[in-house]
Amino acid sequence: MAAKRPQKKSSTAKGDGTSGRSRGSGTKSGTRKGSKTPAATEKTLTRLVIVIMGVLCLVFTVMAGYWLWQGGADATRPVPPSKTERQKTPAATSPARPTPAQPSATAGKVQSGEASRTTGKGVHADAQSDASTPGGDADKAAPSVPRNATSDAVDGEGAVRAPVNAGALPYEESLDAPLEEGVKQVDYALVQTLVRLGIARERLRIASVETRNEQGESYHFQQMTLGVGDAPDRFIKAFVEALSVWAERAQMRKKADDLIEVYVGGVLTHEITLSLYESVEEPRPGTPVEGALLAIVIDDIGESMGAVRDLLKLDYPVTFAVWPRSSHAREAAEAAHRAGREVMIHQPMEPLKYPSVKPGPGAIYVRMGRDEIEATLRDNLARVPHAVGLNNHMGSRFTQDVRGVRAVCEALEGKGLFVLDSVTHSGSVFYREARRAGLPAGKRNVFLDVIHDKRNIMFQLDKAARVAHEQGVAVAIGHPLAETVAALKEWQRTRDKSVRIVTMRQLLDAETTARR
Repeated sequence: MAAKRPQKKSSTAKGDGTSGRSRGSGTKSGTRKGSKTPAATEKTLTRLVIVIMGVLCLVFTVMAGYWLWQGGADATRPVPPSKTERQKTPAATSPARPTPAQPSATAGKVQSGEASRTTGKGVHADAQSDASTPGGDADKAAPSVPRNATSDAVDGEGAVRAPVNAGALPYEESLDAPLEEGVKQVDYALVQTLVRLGIARERLRIASVETRNEQGESYHFQQMTLGVGDAPDRFIKAFVEALSVWAERAQMRKKADDLIEVYVGGVLTHEITLSLYESVEEPRPGTPVEGALLAIVIDDIGESMGAVRDLLKLDYPVTFAVWPRSSHAREAAEAAHRAGREVMIHQPMEPLKYPSVKPGPGAIYVRMGRDEIEATLRDNLARVPHAVGLNNHMGSRFTQDVRGVRAVCEALEGKGLFVLDSVTHSGSVFYREARRAGLPAGKRNVFLDVIHDKRNIMFQLDKAARVAHEQGVAVAIGHPLAETVAALKEWQRTRDKSVRIVTMRQLLDAETTARR
């Protein structure tokens, strides 16, 4: 019997690995063993994409970490003073410090005839121990440590550095005057240059201070003489470096070997004559005014009684402008009055940046009607005994509102109060409307402590005295900062004694008499 022929295995039998279809067909059964199917290829590509993304994430993480580390290092560098818009923020404790302004490309260079571009407030030392907050609403905030915790601006190797910016008081807005702020930054750069080079303050003399106007903003044009000895180039180089740190909008131009000019935003603000003699004669203005009077007003009184006590020890009078809703408003007013010092109401008014910037409790706003404004003022006046005048706290919006300002002036009529326009905005009509209403009125000439540094504040005091010499009267406004109190103490020994320090009422009475 013939053996059966073995049957031919089906082409689909297991383990064959081949297909009846031609090799290379796209079917799973038609692929050879070891070749990748489309699904496998897709998985491989997916894994590859994941790996690439992982690598990119790792690179990004490393770069971000390095960037943050660099940012943290920059944050430890102090910030150049700027403020003018001084802003008090509720519950300010230790805000992050911004990075400093970068020096310009031309820092350290001076070109003859060509401009080479360069360019809130703390509290008295014991404020943290004896001060609570004004008012009692959601606007409460505790005063913080002084903004400039250091008064020196030169390290051990003589390098320029900025002061520490550690905090701000509540309820303060910026000074809406960029040109004036720039002028004060140049002043500060000049003062720090003197410190860096060891030049005595007495070798810098302010020859004249002229109030000028540029596009509706008032600023001080200053002429000075500085005794630099035989090293004018050394001073110029250091001054340019200081400008690059402290006043980034400033430009310096060397007009002659002994004359330099400084511009802020293209506007001439300073002329400094360099004397080869170290001693400089006291300047004699062309038209000096006999009996020059200067009133010094200290705002924001009522949170630190320590500051009040120190200010009362000065051998010249300062006027105390008391926050009506501050923690120690009545106590501060009574202490000042007992010592024979003048007391004012420091009335909060609506700022331009409200509600992000709050004026604090007891404020008046442009939305208020006449009766509400009068009621608010009446309540605040009852909180500050012995007040003889009123000035605005903030108010960059309110003092531009004619209707609101007139309502304030009408509410003050018959109360024997004067008005001081703090001029927190160049468009303020407070002084004009107070005069129109027949109220005794004055306006601020110099802010002392836009930059919180004792030496710079003393320079601003000298400037205010020079304004008084040239205009007959001047009003300077400061705040109960540790730096301001220290400057006022030292200035009482070095100040120009030909300028008489008076109260605001005395100054306004003298102006009234002079007009007759």
